Amino acid sequence: MKKETILPETRDTAFRDLVLKTPVGEKIPTCMQCGICAGSCPVSHEMDYTPRQLVRMVQLGLKHQVLNSNTIWICTTCFSCSVRCPRGIRPTELMETLKPIAIAEGIKNKNSKFDSIFSDVIKKSGRASEFLLISKYSLSEPGMIKQAPFGLSLMSRGKLPLMPDKMEDARELDAIFKTEEEKNEEKAADTGGEAEK
Repeated sequence: MKKETILPETRDTAFRDLVLKTPVGEKIPTCMQCGICAGSCPVSHEMDYTPRQLVRMVQLGLKHQVLNSNTIWICTTCFSCSVRCPRGIRPTELMETLKPIAIAEGIKNKNSKFDSIFSDVIKKSGRASEFLLISKYSLSEPGMIKQAPFGLSLMSRGKLPLMPDKMEDARELDAIFKTEEEKNEEKAADTGGEAEK
């Protein structure tokens, strides 16, 4: 990856301060860039910036690079980085804090599309369905058609069931999604309010 020179005019201190004021942002200034989070992350090889790099970019106020990064959408929220951080920084929660900010800024990312489709599948059945997930994602991402032979071979072996199992009682799941939607609306409203100031 080509390293870009960080110019003073590319830094957005209002963005940095906004993130640092959140509960997850309190400890971000204490990051010593040890790399334990990046070494613990099972998907860092797919990210354009590792969790360590993203934390540093937030410290520097690199709003454009942070919010346009695929890292916040690829994070699997396994919490390996958060559990192992010697400074108590929670990169997993940072990713979840940055998503609504990116959405409020109108930033489009192909990985956010997958995140949205995955959430919709879970909302409808209460369980992950690989068939529904891949089908819906393939419709929005034409390049996925190359994977059709692999999907058909999985189906022929019974490894990709067509009908998802459904939760018997999805009330708690519905409440979780409703609470999360309300939080995202509040964060988006707060971010919009901060941006106007």
